[in-house]
Amino acid sequence: MTLYLTAVPHAFGPIAHRARELLFVGGIGLIATALLSFLKLRDRRHLLRELDLRNAVSVRTEELERERARERARSGILEMLVANQSLGLVLDGIVQLIRNEIPAARCAVLLHRADRTHIAATLGIPPDWVAALNAPHAVPFEVRKQPCVFETPATDPAWKIFTGGIESPPPASVYSQPIGNPDSRTGAILVFGMEAFPDGAEIGAEVLPYAARLSQISIEHSRFYDDLRFRAHHDGLTGLPNRVLFEERLSRAVTEARSLRQRLAILYVDLDRFKQINDSMSHRIGDLILCEVAARLGKALRPGDTVARIGGDEFNVLLPDIAANAEAEAISERILKSIRQTMHIEGRTLVVSASVGIAFFPEDGEDAEDLQRDADAAMYCAKGLGRDRVQSFSARNDSLDRVRMEREIRAGLRDNWFVVHYQPKISANGLFGGMEALVRLNHPLHGQIPPAQFIPLSEETGLIVPLGGWVLEEVCRQIAAWRAAGFGEIPVAVNVSPVQIARPDFAQVVEDSLARHAVSPFTLELELTESLLIGGGEESQQQMRRLRAIGITFSIDDFGTGYSSLSYLHRLKVDAIKLDRSFVQSIDTDEAARRLVQAMIGVAQGLGLNVIAEGVETEAQRSALVAAGCPMMQGYLFSRPQPPGALVEFLSQLASDPDDLFRLARVAGTALPLEEVLYPV
Repeated sequence: MTLYLTAVPHAFGPIAHRARELLFVGGIGLIATALLSFLKLRDRRHLLRELDLRNAVSVRTEELERERARERARSGILEMLVANQSLGLVLDGIVQLIRNEIPAARCAVLLHRADRTHIAATLGIPPDWVAALNAPHAVPFEVRKQPCVFETPATDPAWKIFTGGIESPPPASVYSQPIGNPDSRTGAILVFGMEAFPDGAEIGAEVLPYAARLSQISIEHSRFYDDLRFRAHHDGLTGLPNRVLFEERLSRAVTEARSLRQRLAILYVDLDRFKQINDSMSHRIGDLILCEVAARLGKALRPGDTVARIGGDEFNVLLPDIAANAEAEAISERILKSIRQTMHIEGRTLVVSASVGIAFFPEDGEDAEDLQRDADAAMYCAKGLGRDRVQSFSARNDSLDRVRMEREIRAGLRDNWFVVHYQPKISANGLFGGMEALVRLNHPLHGQIPPAQFIPLSEETGLIVPLGGWVLEEVCRQIAAWRAAGFGEIPVAVNVSPVQIARPDFAQVVEDSLARHAVSPFTLELELTESLLIGGGEESQQQMRRLRAIGITFSIDDFGTGYSSLSYLHRLKVDAIKLDRSFVQSIDTDEAARRLVQAMIGVAQGLGLNVIAEGVETEAQRSALVAAGCPMMQGYLFSRPQPPGALVEFLSQLASDPDDLFRLARVAGTALPLEEVLYPV
């Protein structure tokens, strides 16, 4: 059309020009209209695509959130397994996971034991259903086979026991998922629906198999740790509780008995000459004997008593809440009678006996450790008295007395029962010459126990080390207290055991005590026993040299009663000797004793040593010692050992005249001011 108009003759030019304008404008309009239509269509399609994308994103977000929630639930169950939570709690988490996936479901996890089934976890199950499911044979055997759906349990013969045992409306359908391998089913997961499942073949097709696998892992994990716990707390041979479990039960029983004011007993049972039986026959025979004894022990006890094998042929028995000691003793005799009965093991006829020790709470001990130690000591005492008998720890016996005393020493160190008393030393011309520190055990029930009853045992057991360290610390503290009270630096002698001084840290312990209380080493004298003269090794001498270097003096206690040797006396370079009271007691009546004392004093003074006589009780003894040339004495004639508080008046009288009192005699007939002795120029 455009070409045609272009060819119109020139005469029609204006008309043609207008026509072209109209055609051009009309074409633009048509194009614009078409363009607008196109744009609208494109926007609509774009909007639809955007809406579809939003919906897809929303759907996918919901799917991801469900997946994350599922993973969180699964992770939570795995974390419970790692934390060794109980099987019941883990299975509760698994049924909750199922409920999250199938909101309308009512879930139960059943575990099979022999021919019985019990409910291990439920969610949404009414109480009457729980009771009905626990009834014998209420759950069909088919649930142990393959996953299956029961569409109408109310009319299904397989479920008639269950539905007949409930009062509330029965479920419309049941889906079962076996737990475990086909050859070994350990249980099943049941999902009940009050309405028919939309597609029974696919209900829980993903979550239930996974839940069943988690349940099987949980069951195996629980069995494994149950076995570990059993092995950790039971004897592998007899199946009895072991030492660990017994001590736990004993501690709980003691706590309960203390709170309820009850009494209990612990028995220590040990077979007699079992090692000979084991060696002469075989270890297998020995093991069978132990198993037979374990069975007999269990039959001889009351319900609620505990018997444990604590090692070898040793058994412990816990008898809680006994009415009287006689009850425990009767049970012990019953145990011995049971063990004595003939055993027939692999064609052999055997007779075995045992020894039993008994300790009672609270009189023999107030904690589990003391009771076990006391029962053990009583058992060994029974063996020493002939075996095949019962021995109570409360019975009087030398070996048991030693055990009781050791326990008292330990308790004294723990509960601050020890005290230090001080006995003044007086010179021949009546001047004050310092103190000797003497430790006492001040028992809350038995009163004051003298050192002769606990010092030897402390040395044997090694308890003398902490005890001696405490005494040194207390003496330094008291010297500082007297100084602060205005009595000056009072010299004190302290007994030291060879066990203490042989330790490589002894000198450091002494130096630390002096430093803590700012006490001068010149105020401290260490008294050693004569056994150190013979048995003292290089370590002891090294400790002595180190302490002498700082000004501490040494003396030999109870001189003349042990292994006195002038060569050893010279080699150790002590500063003084203390004459034993056995010489002093007869010095005024026995000429031989007087001459012996006089000879020892002469030898000591010839070596430049001071002499102190112990145990002076009469004026006649004092006079004889003065005549023999003894420069220093102590004993009941002057003062008994007393606590620091009782010596305040005595020290105050000395301090009232410092020119004549507060002197220390070093050699007979010579007295130096105390300050000159402690701080020589």
